[in-house]
Amino acid sequence: MVSAKYQWQEENLAPTPASQAIAEEFGLATIAAELLVKKGYTTIEEVRTFLEPSSTSFHDPYLLYDMQKTVDRIQEAIVSGEHITIYGDYDADGLTSTAIMYETLTQLGADVDYYIPDRFKDGYGPNKAAYERLIADGTELIVTVDNGVSGHEAITLANEKGVDVIVTDHHELPQTLPHAYAVIHPRHPKGKYPFGDLSGAGVAFKVATALLDEIPQDLLDLATIGTVADLVSLTGENRALVKFGLTALENTLRPGLLALYEVAGVDQQTITSETIGFLLGPRLNAIGRMQHAQSGVELLTTLDDELATDLAKEAQSLNIQRQNIVEEITQQALDKLEQEPKHLVNVVAGPDWHEGVLGIVASRLVEKTGRPTLVLNISDEGIAKGSGRSIEAFHLFNALDGHRELMTSFGGHHMACGLSLEASNLSQLQTILDEEAKAQDLDPTKKPVLQVTAKLKASEVTLDLIASLDKLAPFGTDNEVPVFEITDYQVVQAKALGKTNDHLRLDLNTGMNQLAALAFGVGDELPELLAQPKSLKFVAAVDKNEWRGNISPQLLIKDLDQVAKKKPQVIIERSERLQKEQFLSPAVYGFFNANLAKRFAAHLPAGSKCVVFDQNLPQLTVDEVVLVDLPQNLAQLEFVLGKLDCAKVRAILYTKAKSAPLPERTDFTKVYKYVFQVGHLNLKTDLDQAATQVGLEKSQLVLVLKVFFEAGFVTIKNGILVGVKNARPHRLEDTNSYRTHGQQIQVEELVLTSSDEALTDWLLQRLG
Repeated sequence: MVSAKYQWQEENLAPTPASQAIAEEFGLATIAAELLVKKGYTTIEEVRTFLEPSSTSFHDPYLLYDMQKTVDRIQEAIVSGEHITIYGDYDADGLTSTAIMYETLTQLGADVDYYIPDRFKDGYGPNKAAYERLIADGTELIVTVDNGVSGHEAITLANEKGVDVIVTDHHELPQTLPHAYAVIHPRHPKGKYPFGDLSGAGVAFKVATALLDEIPQDLLDLATIGTVADLVSLTGENRALVKFGLTALENTLRPGLLALYEVAGVDQQTITSETIGFLLGPRLNAIGRMQHAQSGVELLTTLDDELATDLAKEAQSLNIQRQNIVEEITQQALDKLEQEPKHLVNVVAGPDWHEGVLGIVASRLVEKTGRPTLVLNISDEGIAKGSGRSIEAFHLFNALDGHRELMTSFGGHHMACGLSLEASNLSQLQTILDEEAKAQDLDPTKKPVLQVTAKLKASEVTLDLIASLDKLAPFGTDNEVPVFEITDYQVVQAKALGKTNDHLRLDLNTGMNQLAALAFGVGDELPELLAQPKSLKFVAAVDKNEWRGNISPQLLIKDLDQVAKKKPQVIIERSERLQKEQFLSPAVYGFFNANLAKRFAAHLPAGSKCVVFDQNLPQLTVDEVVLVDLPQNLAQLEFVLGKLDCAKVRAILYTKAKSAPLPERTDFTKVYKYVFQVGHLNLKTDLDQAATQVGLEKSQLVLVLKVFFEAGFVTIKNGILVGVKNARPHRLEDTNSYRTHGQQIQVEELVLTSSDEALTDWLLQRLG
């Protein structure tokens, strides 16, 4: 049975005077206004600033510590003709940061180039040997982007050689900063910058703003990619930057980005933060994961359309390689973990595992096992080097920080780390992590919390609601996509989607219309999900689907839970007479015949409800339902049973009289000949004699004549029935009377002639 991966925790939204005022002022759905209040935006002014950022949302760049010093030094280098090297990083944030700084300095006329360290040779951040080579090649000023605050050794080397280093960074601050010429950091210990969550690209953008003495509109596209891809907080200044930057991305003329859109299948007119997170960011990151990332900056800055196309295709190819390698290593790592005893923390290592993707593999294993995970490659020299990913309940950095003597290199934070050590020390590392997990009271059975905005009826998922919630975008860290627990629906159909059938689509009946719900990447669980789709409950984000010009709401499932429901009690009380004793207990009394319901509605006991089983029947979640009378056909009965969620069903299934058998084909022929033989029939006076003449019950004769009338074989005028000569051929089975009578007999055969056990089984299979 499939169980939820998360513990669902509802936000407990509630209407307040503030939320009501906000909803009215901005034309928002009530739930969107309540969510804003929950986030802390309680006044009209605060909400307006959040929903409608402006240029005033950007802080003065000179509030950053050392900014004036930085601007003066760069301007001096430009005037003096000094050679400037921008020292970047190999991820999407680092590549966009480098491109921002490079384009800014080029625009100002600087003698400038850039250097992206090699992930596999130089590692992250200032590298002493790399600095030495750059200085030997003529670099006179180094400007770091997205790195540098921990680069003590390399920066000291540069100082000794008379080369100034300006650090622009946003990563965790060490206890002591390097002795750089200037350090631009939004959380500088001596600074008072009002927003501390800028990305590396965001910091580079602020430096560009100061150097150019204006907000550089043409760099918003790059800054937005770096900000979203690096998962920094999408609040405050970052929200404003991304809000404007998404518009810039929709209008960018950069050949590199346009080519990247093409290979990634991005519609330029509908770019969101999710577009960056799932399509653009991974392709830029793949360059640095799979090879030297210098070409990534070239892709972002080139004006050559042909080169941009070639570089974008290369990024696409590298991303596909990266995906394949991740899948391969993930499976190998899972196989290894299955063969070993379970630990509180997974430590798994193997030879020839590509170091550029080990962090992604670790994340996959965390998702699949629910445990913190370290994945390492073992080199020919016997060194294990890799990455770790954690869960909220386990502080990975603290667990390893006190054991640095075991490792040759180590760095990280709560949720992630990078490390290397002798492969012979891996078993000791496993022991240490298990002990640290116990010390931190790690319980691997405890599910991580997923914040659920509210419960939402499936019928409430409308385009108007989606439009209201879209106003809260861009979504990301600290402004997550609202997620709802969906209620009041019936699963009509479940099917597998995707080339490898690893996605699930549920078609839901909301009581008003049909609604699609999609769950991606559930391949391992798909057989169980398809086997019992009606037992599923789930949480999902609301979204809209656009197909061939039609726009409709849909749901994107974030987590699924399969609920094992106790079978309802079924009591068979078949009856040809309705008696008072059958209507004594409070229940929902359901009628297929509306006239019968009208007769009995006033006589039901207190606490009861009278329901007509028509096509508008909603989902019924109650204790007891009584099926009072017979439906016209089995499809009608199956539809009603699918709507019931109850503990007890009483099946009276009253019918006044059993239907006459369906006449044989020879009977129809006999009646047809008789009609033409007698010339005409008076329907008021002749039916009894006619029934005797053709050897049928009167009700059977009436049915045959109804079928003939619908088929056009007879006419009726003033109660006189006459045969139609040369009538057009018509299949008797296609007439409504024939079909309806046949369907009624089917119902009666099941309900009136089957055993109690057989009828109970049939009803149970279709309930709910």
